Amino acid sequence: MAGDGRWPNGAKAAIAFTIDNMAEAADLNRGLWPADQPVGSHYSVTEVLPKFLAMLKKYDVHATYFIESWNLSHYPTAVRQVAEAGHEIAWHAWQHEAWNQLDQAAEKANFERSFGAEGLRGFTAAGGEGEGVVDRYRGFRPPGGIIHGDRTLNLCKNYGLDYISPAAEDAALVSLQGGKDHIVVLPFRWSTVDAYYYMDAFSGLRKMKGQLPAEPQSSKTLVERYKAEIDNAIETGGYVSTLFHPFLTNTAERLEAMDTVTQYMVRKRDEGVIWLARCCDVANFISKHPDTVGGDPKWDTSSWR
Repeated sequence: MAGDGRWPNGAKAAIAFTIDNMAEAADLNRGLWPADQPVGSHYSVTEVLPKFLAMLKKYDVHATYFIESWNLSHYPTAVRQVAEAGHEIAWHAWQHEAWNQLDQAAEKANFERSFGAEGLRGFTAAGGEGEGVVDRYRGFRPPGGIIHGDRTLNLCKNYGLDYISPAAEDAALVSLQGGKDHIVVLPFRWSTVDAYYYMDAFSGLRKMKGQLPAEPQSSKTLVERYKAEIDNAIETGGYVSTLFHPFLTNTAERLEAMDTVTQYMVRKRDEGVIWLARCCDVANFISKHPDTVGGDPKWDTSSWR
């Protein structure tokens, strides 16, 4: 068995299986959802999400699902099923707003709405659909990956969040208020985001990064790159999150790719090489062992829009 690493039980790297976006929230925000089409039965929830949950149960993996707060009132049963399976429910804005485009007032309003009666507080209220399932949000992944510096980080702390998951290179413990406080940064890298490979809209980002052609890539390329990022985390003793979107994992080929990546992580986990954990658990460990990471996450301000 592996050992001598900085993570729990001597693991050499910490890896999180993460999921982003639920249902039609993002399409509604962008004005792409047909006005005459009802909401509440999106295929990614009714058809794809059960396949995600079955695969995670099969391999005994607990994930972190970053869900827009709009979904708490429109898909409460699905959210409850995710949480009851042992997965973390984390925050992904109200309705997948492009975070870097929010001014100060809009950013604060997004927090208030998402955490308030329309969002989390209403979901967790006594007698509500979410009673006893989700007590609070512990983490936030900003749609688009870019934040407004300390303005966003301080809002996260004010609303009781333990960590944030923006686009960056390294896990870090970032100081706030002149060192009086801190927040854990558990970033995602574009190289472990399925949309970076699959979507036409990411052609500009692929060209900018200079690692892939502009045209969409195959699931085979995704598997190769995800495995390489996991191996790099093991080599450097770092952290990485793998990111899958249910609305994109809607073919047999892409489901198989996700399964292949998961099997790879599970094998490394069972060998003791990696700690495969939810983001909230990784953040909690870093808070208790601050020397595990540095203080600079190496922010990535690349945008696909």
